[in-house]
Amino acid sequence: MLKRCVLGLITLFFVFGSFSFAYCAEISLGPVSEGSRTITISDGISMVLRDSRLVKIEISDKDMSFEDTLIALSPLLPHLNTSMTKTYNQYTPAMIFGAMSVPMGDKDPLSWQIDIYQTLFDFGKSISNYKASTEFLHARKAKVESVKRTVTLEFIATYFDLLEMEKMITVAEKEVDSLTAYLTDANHLYEEGVIVKNDLLPARVKLADAKQKLIAARNRREVVAAGLSTMLTLPLTEDIIVQDTESMMPELPDLAEAWNAAEARRPEILFFNNQIKSSILRERAKTVENLPTIFADAGYAYNQNKYMVHQDDAFITLGAKMDLYDGGMTGAEIMKERYLHKQLQEQKNKLVDDIRCEVKDSHLGVKDAIAKLYVAKDALAQAEENVRFYRVKYNNGVATSTDVLEAISLQTRAQTNYYSADYELKRSYAKFMYSMGSDLTAIYKKTEK
Repeated sequence: MLKRCVLGLITLFFVFGSFSFAYCAEISLGPVSEGSRTITISDGISMVLRDSRLVKIEISDKDMSFEDTLIALSPLLPHLNTSMTKTYNQYTPAMIFGAMSVPMGDKDPLSWQIDIYQTLFDFGKSISNYKASTEFLHARKAKVESVKRTVTLEFIATYFDLLEMEKMITVAEKEVDSLTAYLTDANHLYEEGVIVKNDLLPARVKLADAKQKLIAARNRREVVAAGLSTMLTLPLTEDIIVQDTESMMPELPDLAEAWNAAEARRPEILFFNNQIKSSILRERAKTVENLPTIFADAGYAYNQNKYMVHQDDAFITLGAKMDLYDGGMTGAEIMKERYLHKQLQEQKNKLVDDIRCEVKDSHLGVKDAIAKLYVAKDALAQAEENVRFYRVKYNNGVATSTDVLEAISLQTRAQTNYYSADYELKRSYAKFMYSMGSDLTAIYKKTEK
């Protein structure tokens, strides 16, 4: 009877423990903790374009350039001025007329005036300055696009770096598991007297080394994740969970086609084109700087004076003004703009050469990464089979511990090479698309779909 009671209690505790374990397992498989954030590559691109410090700095420069266009437009628009004065005199204004003094005005008069000034013709100086500021604004917009593309590429590269670090953690964990399983087999053989104790030492050393590599891999992952958080302006205490994308074997265009696409699309070239146009227009404005400016000035004035027939009056003035000599300043500014024009043209030519070199380099990088990935994929399958083969032979006593450890090392190296080649291809492909001037945001949205 006592045995039945004990068995019943044990059964009850077992059932209760099973339900508790299932409940805890359900909780552990629930949603990700509050301190984590899952980010896809397209989500991250949107965030970095919206929140990047570098982008915000360039946008501020672009906004200031827009205000410069309004400043340059102002000479083409009417200028409206108004003024009002109240004068307090000690004496009433008067004039000697023979033996008498005749009052000429009020003692404390009030006067006010409204004036409109408009430049009628200045030989295109104001229009050229306005067009130059507009071209400079377009250059700033191109600079913003260039910075956006740069931070996008940097984010994509770091994103793939983080994914690669996670794969390296998986490889290190797998190496630890393989060595642990092998050490367990070796311990069984030692207990059965098949091997001596010294045969366990290489496996223990290899296992300790693998655990150190795993710790280092996890630390590197945290460092890369912190860099990604900084790009996204997220708190460093928040853990980032990234999602992998499929490996792509892209069809590469011809090098000449890639060069033409880059020269047509890259905003950096557009930046220099607009800068050159702006410089030419400023030079044109400086050329006519000392020519006459024809203007019109109209207004209405009121001067309080009861002795005048008309205290108020309207007027219009047509005139011309001209700076006859400015000490050579205008000539020097014209030459300065010409030198700047030449400098910008040379900078553009150098940029085109650099872009062509960049396109070729990234084109070769993609081809090299594709070849590496094919080789690494074949070696990976062979390495996994090699470990299984030597494990079986070792357990049957026809292989040494050195054979098994070497097989595990080869498997780890093959996995490392495969994942390195895989993410090198992904980074190289992103760099190649960037060098061609393609829209990286559209590319990775399409990839995720």
